[in-house]
Amino acid sequence: MLTDNLRESIKAYGLRDDLRGTLAELMDVYYTRQRRNAMLSDYYDGNVMVKELGIDVLPDSIKGSISLSCDWPRKAVTALADRSKFDGFVMPGRPNDTELNRLVRDCNIISAYSRNLHSQLKHGCMFATVGLAENGRPYVRFHSAENGAALWDDTHERIACGFVLSNYKRTDYSGKRYVPTAIYLHTPGEVTELVRLNRSEWAAATSATPLDRPMMEAFRYAPTGEHPLGTSRITKQVIDLTDDVLRVRLYMAVSGALFAAPQKYLLGLSDEQYDALSKSKWSTYIGSVVMSTTDDNGGKPTFGQLSPVSPQPYIDIIRNDAALFSGATGVPLHSLGIIHDNPTSAEAINAATSDLCIMAEKLNESNRRSLEAVAVMAMAVAAGKPIDGLDESQQAVEAHFKSPNVSSIAAQADAAVKIASVVPGFAETPVFFEMIGFDEATIARIESYKARENGLAALRDALNGGTGDGIVG
Repeated sequence: MLTDNLRESIKAYGLRDDLRGTLAELMDVYYTRQRRNAMLSDYYDGNVMVKELGIDVLPDSIKGSISLSCDWPRKAVTALADRSKFDGFVMPGRPNDTELNRLVRDCNIISAYSRNLHSQLKHGCMFATVGLAENGRPYVRFHSAENGAALWDDTHERIACGFVLSNYKRTDYSGKRYVPTAIYLHTPGEVTELVRLNRSEWAAATSATPLDRPMMEAFRYAPTGEHPLGTSRITKQVIDLTDDVLRVRLYMAVSGALFAAPQKYLLGLSDEQYDALSKSKWSTYIGSVVMSTTDDNGGKPTFGQLSPVSPQPYIDIIRNDAALFSGATGVPLHSLGIIHDNPTSAEAINAATSDLCIMAEKLNESNRRSLEAVAVMAMAVAAGKPIDGLDESQQAVEAHFKSPNVSSIAAQADAAVKIASVVPGFAETPVFFEMIGFDEATIARIESYKARENGLAALRDALNGGTGDGIVG
């Protein structure tokens, strides 16, 4: 991605001086974070070289011929992301609002959130922007921290301003690489589109929005006072353990090769024997019978083999690193490929994932507020009015998440039946069908069938009441 000259956008034609200063500050934040974001992506993708300790004796030819990777950083991200399952929005007093459902469907919010959640956990945050499409309908776009930057407003607990890169294209000046050709700068009450004219020239156009806040929302993971926009799941400890595992795997690969072909030695050879055997060491080692004669004094060459190093110490180190990694991230040991000798009970599995479930609940609580802010902004844009102009139900929209506890369908169905036995009418709700394992399409078919049967029943009652004979003609 060609981003080296994005600072040229600060000089964009038509950009106001106050916005120019804001964009310059955001560009400083963006480039300051890019090196770390790139490093986190390398660990997530497994594109990390082995870091030596300074006492290695392995030749470079061996190091360069061994390809190694460790997916533990990816597992730290995906294990938590897989337990955050956004299920849609609900309004108080409006269990099935048609306009809200259409908004969620048209903006593809549910799948876009799930698709970009890995970026939030990898970099510490992601962004969502709201705008008005050419068809007059609102749109919602999610962006990685690699494609945007923001400044935090402590007073209002939201983004003060921010920008995102958009519309990546191949151009005459970028060769075969895709480059951002548009930047959207979000400030309170305004959005500024900066369009790239060529490699170094930009043009800006500012439009007013119906909101008194930036139409940009941050999704933050584990924010702190020092890092209000969140922290990464790929922590320093995760990075250090990954580096250690890669080193151990390198030593283990070399040790395994020596274990398969242990070193042997021959002592007391004559010069002629030494010259003959040294010409083809491998064939002498594996495919020939070593023959020798006695020397003038009747002595015979001594043949021996060095004891190979067992791979067990390396396995123990990796197991220890996995235990430390599990403690730092909440990822169970069995998810890291560490298999126990005895089968793990269901209770032990649930206990092993309890920390991860607690983390997922905290993540869902944080992202719930951000999703609700996005939904409110999208409804305000659709109505063309400020947020205060929405009714109380719209402003009180709630994001719903599924439970992070992964249980079997049988256990969920049993729980649903028990709840239905004490809560009248629960078995007639869509929630009941969700708990027993039906997907959304199946639930819609069931609801349609129930509505048709209720209509037919009402028609029978009406006809029976009219004829008085209880028979539908």
